[in-house]
Amino acid sequence: MRPSIARFFKILPMSAVKPSEVLPPPLTKQEEKMLKKPLLKVLMERQKEQGDSWPKNLRIEPHVTRKAIGKVHPSIRSEMKELLREK
Repeated sequence: MRPSIARFFKILPMSAVKPSEVLPPPLTKQEEKMLKKPLLKVLMERQKEQGDSWPKNLRIEPHVTRKAIGKVHPSIRSEMKELLREK
């Protein structure tokens, strides 16, 4: 007869476990998202570090928000965003 799975586990009191051996719970997706840098910022940092050696065909366009454009009619907003893009 095989032993059950419960036989393989041994429950230890908290006082028997060193604090350095206790692992923190894994991060939730929301916590993980807060710690990550946006890809756009990472690429802009790399571009600044490399300077002139950055490939010319890799252009990084910053995200344009409504606040940057101001109060404009929605039909004109898309045209203004196109004007801000590098060509």
